[in-house]
Amino acid sequence: MVTLAVAPLVAAGGLLAGSAAVRRAPDARAARAVATGCVAVTAAAAAAAMVAERVVPPNGVTGAVLFASGAGRWMPLVTLLAGLAATALAPVPSHGRRTFARILLILACGVAATAVTAPAAAVASWALSAFVVWRELRDGSPASVDILPAAPTHTHTHTHTGAVAVAVAVGEGEGEGGSGAGRRGAARLFGLHHLLGVGACTSGLLLAHRPGTTALAALLVTVGVGVRQCLLPLHLWHDSLARAAPPGILVAFTAGPAGLLLLPEITAALPAGGPAGSGRSGGWGWDWGWPAVAAALATALLGAGLGLVARDIRTALAQVSLALTGIVTCGALAGSGLAQAGAVVAWQVGAVATGGAVMIAAATEARRGPMALPGQGGCFARTPRLAVAFLLFGLTAVGYPATVGFIWEDLLLDGVGGWFVPLAGALVLAVAGSGATIMKWYFAGYTGRRDHLGEHDLTTREFRAVTLLLAVLLLAQVHPGLILPRY
Repeated sequence: MVTLAVAPLVAAGGLLAGSAAVRRAPDARAARAVATGCVAVTAAAAAAAMVAERVVPPNGVTGAVLFASGAGRWMPLVTLLAGLAATALAPVPSHGRRTFARILLILACGVAATAVTAPAAAVASWALSAFVVWRELRDGSPASVDILPAAPTHTHTHTHTGAVAVAVAVGEGEGEGGSGAGRRGAARLFGLHHLLGVGACTSGLLLAHRPGTTALAALLVTVGVGVRQCLLPLHLWHDSLARAAPPGILVAFTAGPAGLLLLPEITAALPAGGPAGSGRSGGWGWDWGWPAVAAALATALLGAGLGLVARDIRTALAQVSLALTGIVTCGALAGSGLAQAGAVVAWQVGAVATGGAVMIAAATEARRGPMALPGQGGCFARTPRLAVAFLLFGLTAVGYPATVGFIWEDLLLDGVGGWFVPLAGALVLAVAGSGATIMKWYFAGYTGRRDHLGEHDLTTREFRAVTLLLAVLLLAQVHPGLILPRY
């Protein structure tokens, strides 16, 4: 029986209304304020509804609940928290009114993914959000990689005058339009991948219950979900999107839960295989399932390796995100309930923490310029909040001890190790490589200088958003049982 979750639908409706209001804002700065307020209010309402659901027992209405059960319960709030980072920390030079409106549209699609307990809802959410991202890339809204960053507004700024003049001119504009063959190429690559993914996944789900098509359905679903989860060799769109899209668009799209919701459909579509009662079969067939697990493992190791050798921070964080999605996929497909719980928590923590790190890096580049290894580094004494926020978000995302991320790491690796020990060992290498990437860019981007280029630290709006997100991650660490999925 299909169950309808009411709260995600209401939250999606609020975000759609906010998107319409953002388009009527007088300029990009006002649009950012409206978008941030809309996401914050919607997140607060979702959190209040979750508390009310625990306090007041369900009314017993058949077919309707407040939130989806199991892993879907926390997904709307997690998506909204990542959306708060995507809007509150978004630099105006790379985000115009249209971009902020589309961020809210993408968040609405992600929130609505759990409104119906059926894979069709996740596929529809994926398709709609991918279409919005494709439109953003095709229409040519400038990404921060294509423009010089906005200079600080303080009168004591001492940056290079030519760059400042161009940056201020761009920063005071709408942040819309502009050329970019790279963005158009990214739009084509992104559109082709996701058209293939949505089509393959839809076809596989339609064929899953027809006799004689089990193998074909399993292949199609695996290919489709592989596109959404950036699994090798279907991952090429991710780095292109990270380079071409405004950071807020990237964070909002990757925070959508469609991929995680569709991962169980792979195991459901796979024909039974492996020795009967084998611990390695995990209940769904080692013989049929190992290619998907191998692709996820290769994705995790590739992301960790490429992150270590990345020459700029945007590419480095994109590779860390790629490694994490491979780790999540391994945990979800491992056939162990413990590993699957760890995968869900890893997605929850990663969506917020990785989104926070990406947006902190974007805010830093908007103040200082592109962050690359040959660059000048930063002055920690002058921008301590930016530096600490990046470090805390990054270490939480990769599961550093003493953070809430370590909970998913412990659950996932323990569960995977009970299924296949070498796989757990390889995932440890992926986690270690991702952590080393975060530390490398913390030192490369926020330390190393004694002088100061004039950039300012977190603004009041940014500081409040960062404090809220870090407080949520801290509270989750104090009581991790709240975020564990219950089925």
